[in-house]
Amino acid sequence: MAQQYHFKIVMCGDEACGKTSLILRYVDNVFRDNYIPTLGVNFMTKDLNIEPETRLIIWDIGGQASWKAKLSFYLAGTDGAIIVFDLTRPTTFLGVEEWMKKIQAIAGANTPFVVVGNKNDLKDLRKVSKKEVEKFLQKQKYSIYIESSAKTGENVNTLFERIAKGIVKLKRK
Repeated sequence: MAQQYHFKIVMCGDEACGKTSLILRYVDNVFRDNYIPTLGVNFMTKDLNIEPETRLIIWDIGGQASWKAKLSFYLAGTDGAIIVFDLTRPTTFLGVEEWMKKIQAIAGANTPFVVVGNKNDLKDLRKVSKKEVEKFLQKQKYSIYIESSAKTGENVNTLFERIAKGIVKLKRK
């Protein structure tokens, strides 16, 4: 029987960045226009067709400040993280570094990250440049940057596949 990996992926980021929308697009291939905040944490799973067989257990962590007190519980045992910010709201980009620090402190310094600039479809409203993000991430270890749109589906599968492949690579070392 082929080996199967189960990876805990945490989806983090400030409130209303599109974390849940990205997960729903990835798992169910749907997009909902109405915003419903995640209260605490939700879970979804998805099997990947990569070698070895991989199941992602995706923890959708609410971005509201009131839930941050429970972060150590939510982040424990994390294999990888997807940190999402909204390309139209610069304050959400400023929160990326804080999320990285919290994840590394709890899950470990070598935890792989994918940083996602979401809402790439809103080009006329964009306020965070790709160059600005790449400059920030140059000093970060194990991080990848991807721009996506949960609405159009652009790069959604890619971001989950990249984090899974990054974790497999680390586990094989």
